[in-house]
Amino acid sequence: MLARRIDGMQEVRHTRTLGILLYLFLIPPLISVILAVFTLNIKAFFLNLIAFLLFLGALYYSKKGFAAEFEYKMANFAKAPKPYKLTGAIFLSLATFYSSYVLSGLGLLESLFLALIAFLGYYLWYGFDPKEDKIPDTGDVGSDVAYETLRQAKERLQEAKELLPKIKNYDLRRRVETTLQKADEILAELDKKPAYVRQLRKFLVVYIDGVYDVTKSYVEAQEEISESLKAQLMQLMDNVERRFERELERVRASGAERLDTKIKTLDRQIKEQ
Repeated sequence: MLARRIDGMQEVRHTRTLGILLYLFLIPPLISVILAVFTLNIKAFFLNLIAFLLFLGALYYSKKGFAAEFEYKMANFAKAPKPYKLTGAIFLSLATFYSSYVLSGLGLLESLFLALIAFLGYYLWYGFDPKEDKIPDTGDVGSDVAYETLRQAKERLQEAKELLPKIKNYDLRRRVETTLQKADEILAELDKKPAYVRQLRKFLVVYIDGVYDVTKSYVEAQEEISESLKAQLMQLMDNVERRFERELERVRASGAERLDTKIKTLDRQIKEQ
């Protein structure tokens, strides 16, 4: 076999340290750009700036690809990410070719060969983007409908989380945070069992939106809100948390209920024979 990807890179577990090698490619053109500025060499400045931007493009799209792949691997239900890593590899190849052919004055064939080596090296070290969708059993709910419903719910939940630091009342902030954690658990379960999206559509569409709207309204007017209204809001969050807990128990038990139904159906069919 001509080449085999390094096993340690087949599964992305973090994104902060990935791409360190790509940062190294930025150093030579950056130094050249700085030197061109100090020597007032305008031509050299623009030529090296192009190389720097090409390598920067490789880093930018690669980091987006690493993050997208990490989310993809962590999710039970996910669409294949966009080809960010492939785009990063193409940028790296273009940057290598440009640096070799234009800046270093190598021949066309030598520059193309180095660009090919850069592309192959990227693949061997980082790999390319996953291509297959991860779609569990969605039952009678279309996979696109289930995915889009969950995606919108996750986005709105994330927006609600971003409001948490703005809540000045500590007890209320903790109460809202606990409620949102319960919602997170439900969405995690639905990622595994998207067939139940329709049954929990009210939770996904109404409840999460409601918590977000109430939280946002509180943040915008918290300085003028009376203590009695704060107490009502605390009670509301208690009620919402209990309702979310019931919804969580419901979705966790749904698999057993479905199996029990299938067992009874099969047993009835056998007895009818």
